[in-house]
Amino acid sequence: MDYDRSLLKEILSKPEWKHFKATGKLPEGFQYPHPKLIPPGQTSTITVLCVRFGSGYGIEYVEKLRNMVSRNITVPYEFCCLTDDLTPIQGVRLIYQKNAGYFKQWWHKVHMFDVSLPIEGRILYFDLDVIINSNIDKLVKNQVDFLGIRDFNRKFHPGWRILNSSVMTWIHGSQNKIWNEFKNNPAQAMKLHGDQDWIWKCAKDKIKFFPDQWIQSYKWEIRKKEEISLINGQRNFREVKTTVDIHPECCVAVFHGDPKPQDIKDRFVIDNWQ
Repeated sequence: MDYDRSLLKEILSKPEWKHFKATGKLPEGFQYPHPKLIPPGQTSTITVLCVRFGSGYGIEYVEKLRNMVSRNITVPYEFCCLTDDLTPIQGVRLIYQKNAGYFKQWWHKVHMFDVSLPIEGRILYFDLDVIINSNIDKLVKNQVDFLGIRDFNRKFHPGWRILNSSVMTWIHGSQNKIWNEFKNNPAQAMKLHGDQDWIWKCAKDKIKFFPDQWIQSYKWEIRKKEEISLINGQRNFREVKTTVDIHPECCVAVFHGDPKPQDIKDRFVIDNWQ
């Protein structure tokens, strides 16, 4: 096959490019044509993906995420859910896997990097408890293979450079190391706190970060940590707000920890999380 070598040089890491020049072989799992190599004027369909295993999140979370995506995207896409529940959801392609029985269901997120999943091209992943409030096209119109969030501890430590995995985008098959090493020794991986720590450990040399202002923490950046109290045994904001101060470029609000969107009565949440 004739490859566009100049574009491959941009896409491949330095060791991968050196290996390709020496052998003429692309890395295992690399897809060609690569989405970056699609000629100008043509489009490709991206996969918007979520993960739902166990009973922690009901089907309504998938439905709300589906609705928010549909209101805020103009590029061609297919909405998919990796799940252990075959209950049909309108407008959603279910990718079934048996529940692996992890103590923390979030470890199923690592399965997204399994190259055998029936997906092609670019994936845009969202946690089920995010809010999408404006157009998200810019999250996939980039020239970077793997993008995630700079973790929200950035609010308190400006130089913080660790991954938050609530929103990520990558090319399917390009990060198979994350799954392969987890599959070979899940107990070792689960010594870490969560999926994002494992993803960061395996791929930190390839992960770039979205601009901080595009994706914000609702409880630390859009609102303030000091506004939260323990109310009737549950963490929530002491005051309901009709307006919130959100960066004009922010298109996704992340609800890490508590409170979750269904517990908040702010107008911003009610208007968008539906």
